[in-house]
Amino acid sequence: MAKAHVDYYRAADPDFLKVMNDNFYSPPEFKGLAEPSDWKGLRPAPLSSQRFQDQLSGLKKIADAVGDEVMIITTVFNPFQSLDRISDWTATRQLKEYPEAVNEGLSTVAESLSGFVRACVEAGADGIYFAAHGGGRMRHSVDEFEKFIKPHDLAVLRAAEDAGAAFNLLHVCGEELRLEAYADYPAHAVNWAPQRGNSSLSEGKRFFKRTIVGGLDEAGPILTGPRELVVTEVERAIGEVGTRGFILGAGCALTRTVSPERIQWVREAAQARSEL
Repeated sequence: MAKAHVDYYRAADPDFLKVMNDNFYSPPEFKGLAEPSDWKGLRPAPLSSQRFQDQLSGLKKIADAVGDEVMIITTVFNPFQSLDRISDWTATRQLKEYPEAVNEGLSTVAESLSGFVRACVEAGADGIYFAAHGGGRMRHSVDEFEKFIKPHDLAVLRAAEDAGAAFNLLHVCGEELRLEAYADYPAHAVNWAPQRGNSSLSEGKRFFKRTIVGGLDEAGPILTGPRELVVTEVERAIGEVGTRGFILGAGCALTRTVSPERIQWVREAAQARSEL
């Protein structure tokens, strides 16, 4: 894992290195989340767990190799997404059926993840890429989001702040997002995909009032399109929000491997547009 990240960094030369992991949250003695008692009885995953240690080990290797050259942020999924994955994607339904029990489980995961992000900073990360799920308008009501999702998100982000993170990037993931609900989340920059029925870059920049990241459709021209379409997308994004307080990037994780050459197309187009 570490070698793959370092090799890609060397070839593509991004302005910051986002470390990706899709490891599931792994609580001890886990037997599933089907009943309210399962959520209430969920135990924290200790920092010594194999999943956490694997990620920390890889992160340390990356930081040792390139930490003096580039800012490193490591992916952390929010508590809701962490439990949605291990509940066979039933967390949304169960939250509506027995919210207080699910809330207890989310609190437990937030506690574990808070310890984990502190360890990530100690391991050499400059901050976290916080993948926040659960904010879709069609998924949860405002009340559900404010009571049962947001508090646990904030707990993890504040842990990163308290650990001294220099750069935390909030990624608001999904379609038809209630993006304004994230306006007060503590993060240095914010990323989302306007192409998924969400607020435009310029709209988001107004209510986030901080650096925003995005502009490229993660499933669009950057994957397989001709250079001309990639350049057009870059020019459109910069034309919309300008060059200050804006980092050009994808709206979400790219859906397949993208060659460093294509990343270079984006860089050259951005530099050319910025010089106009």
